[in-house]
This record gives sequence, structure tokens and C-alpha cells, in this order.
Amino acid sequence: MRQPSKPQNLFSTVTPRKIPDVVYKQLVSLIANGRLKPGEKLPSERDMAADMGVSRQSIREAINKAKTVGLIEVRQGGGTVVVSSVKEQLKTPLAIILEEQAEKILEFLDIRKLFETWCAERAAAAAKSSDLRAMMELLQRMEGLQPGEAAWEKADLSFHSAVAAASHNVVAIHIMEGLRTSFNSYFRAKKFALGPERKDLLHRQHQGIFMAIKQKDQAAARDRMFEHLEYVEEVIRRDFLRLGRKRPHSQVSAR
Repeated sequence: MRQPSKPQNLFSTVTPRKIPDVVYKQLVSLIANGRLKPGEKLPSERDMAADMGVSRQSIREAINKAKTVGLIEVRQGGGTVVVSSVKEQLKTPLAIILEEQAEKILEFLDIRKLFETWCAERAAAAAKSSDLRAMMELLQRMEGLQPGEAAWEKADLSFHSAVAAASHNVVAIHIMEGLRTSFNSYFRAKKFALGPERKDLLHRQHQGIFMAIKQKDQAAARDRMFEHLEYVEEVIRRDFLRLGRKRPHSQVSAR
């Protein structure tokens, strides 16, 4: 009996995976499992090539692919750093909403309450000594600043980011990184003058969040964060009513 003829080109030739693809997958894995965090600088191409035993060209191709899909960016004078894909997805629409419709600040705070109270609770369970040191350094920096100053806003945002980082939840860290631009728009949208007594209260609230995390008291960490954001909302609501407008333009603290 005649055997049927063998189909031509049914299977393609199996070839080893390209080295740049292997390097790229390692980068993705390190970012996905939190070993490389948003804002963290990658080693030099030379060091990466030596560590992985591949050519610098392979490293360069992998980095270009990661850059194309938005996982990393090359900053002039700042090297190659990890970014969050969430950042680009949230940046434009949310920033525009907050800048064009300042009354949406209160809706933004609703989301912050849900997200940041969860982060604080998780941080109380997962924070390491390095996380606590980072938060303490930011609190010390804020002691010499005044609400409304750009440096205060930067330190304040960094403190809240440090709480999210202390959760050691990779998705939460990337979400917080994605919100950073929207926070800046949020600060610009709610511009009210604050007296020095409010700085003391704001600082005590941040200290309370830190102490609860340090003491690994999850319920207290969640409650202190909620109380802080409730106070921020109370001030904003009162000032909206006092000014009788929805698009404030005077100076405000970055709480």
C-alpha cells in the first residue's frame, strides 16, 4: 500500500531563542516581581552585559524593546530608569480633569482614601527597616519646610509614595507611580493659603501614620491615613464654600 506523501513545510525549523529576547524577558520579570521599581536606575550596559554574560549589543536591543513598550525610559543625564505603564495610561486624562474641573478634587480624594488606606494597612504588615528610614527622612525634611512650598509638596508626595512602596505590593507601587503626575495637577488645582498652625497639624498626622506603620498596627495605620485624608477633604470643602467658586487659583499646601 502506497504511503501518503509527506506534506512539505508543515513544521518550521526550531531555533534557539534570541539572546536580546531572553534579556528583555529578564527585565520584564524583574519589574513584574518588584525587584526593579519605578524610578530605579538600571545598571550600565557594560555591567549588565558582564553580569549576564552577553554582548552589549544584546543588552542594547533588549533595552530598546523595553523602552518601546514603555517599561523604561532614558533620561538625559539620569541614565535608564524603570517607569510604570500605568503612568502613561493615567497621566493625561486624569491630569486634565483635575486641572480643568477643580471640583473633581473631592472625587480624587475618594479614590485616595480607598487606595492609600489599603497601602498604609499593608505597609504596617510588610514594611522593612529601609522603608521606615525612608519615611523618617522625609518627615525630617518636611520639618524645615512650609506648606505650599514646592519642596514641601515634593516631600509630601514622596512620603505617600514611600507608604505605598512599603506595602511591597508591585501593583500598588506602579499605581502610585502612575498617579504622581495627577498629584501634581491636584496640587495646582487646589491653591489655598494655609497658616502655620496647619503645618503642625499636617505634620502630626504624617507622624501618626508613620508610627502606626512602625509599630505594625495595621488598623491604626489605616485609620491614621483615613483621618489625614478626611482632614484634607474638610479643609478643601470649607474653602470651596468660603470662596464660592469651583476653580481656585491661589496658593495651597501639598498635603
